[in-house]
Amino acid sequence: MGLIYFLIYLFLEILFSYEFMRVFTPLGFFLEILLTAGVGVYILQTLDLSLSTNMHKLMKREISQEEFLSIGLFKLIGAVLLILPGFFSDIIGILFLFEPFARIVAKKLFPRNNFYHKTYKNDDDIIDVEIIEEIPKKD
Repeated sequence: MGLIYFLIYLFLEILFSYEFMRVFTPLGFFLEILLTAGVGVYILQTLDLSLSTNMHKLMKREISQEEFLSIGLFKLIGAVLLILPGFFSDIIGILFLFEPFARIVAKKLFPRNNFYHKTYKNDDDIIDVEIIEEIPKKD
């Protein structure tokens, strides 16, 4: 199944790149590759600052753990896609950099009940334990 997705991606990459070169010439395509690669490298260099900001949002409970992980993950993927040459990968990379789009994709890829959360249907699966320390008596 992965091979089919890769072939679809490759076809779309060639199609979008060809259309971009037809409109903006190969020199424009080359400049676009250089520009987006530079932006991707810059995003990778500043990713720690973005993660720090999102960590503060997580501590204030403005975003959930899933959103924190998905935002950071998709920023990383978006930056890598910007570095890769090709117009279609640049479009997808730019979309991944926008948090609303990243959240939508993350909700589709990581459903809440499969992402770090295990829900129990009844209390029989839960064991409640209380530890009592006994002090030995001196004779």
